[in-house]
Amino acid sequence: MKNEIKSLTQEFFDRLNIKIDSLDVVNEDNANIFNIIIKTWESGLIIWPNWRNLDSIQNILKLMISNKVWEKVKIHLEINDYIKSKDDRLFDFIKSKIEYVKKTKKDFCLPFYSAYERKKIHWFISEMKSESIFTKSIWEWKDRRLHIFIQEKKLELDIDWDDI
Repeated sequence: MKNEIKSLTQEFFDRLNIKIDSLDVVNEDNANIFNIIIKTWESGLIIWPNWRNLDSIQNILKLMISNKVWEKVKIHLEINDYIKSKDDRLFDFIKSKIEYVKKTKKDFCLPFYSAYERKKIHWFISEMKSESIFTKSIWEWKDRRLHIFIQEKKLELDIDWDDI
């Protein structure tokens, strides 16, 4: 399926008259999740403005591939390491907010993030394995926000009536 996805992706960008310098398809954990890694000098046409084009192109490409291979697939389109650098900036921002929460001992409500970005943030914080910091998404629909909480350690006493 990787080769078919690669040729369909190449054909897609050829029809858009966008020259692709290199194209690679990586399958994640033998699931129907594929990372399509592209290097091109015309990345601005694909990503601009505010990565909205990238999101739309990714959705169209996913539908096109799913129809051709007759299987539901998920794709992540990576153009010139844009998503990686975006994630690095996001995680740096989250680290600074975690430090703020630890320092002030006050909970923090993050600005709006998509469901996918919230999932990445939850994962990132859980990978830190901090017992005092946890996250929770609160509210619904367009008002849904991710909150970073600090959990104070409570003193637990194990006292039996015999000890009194």
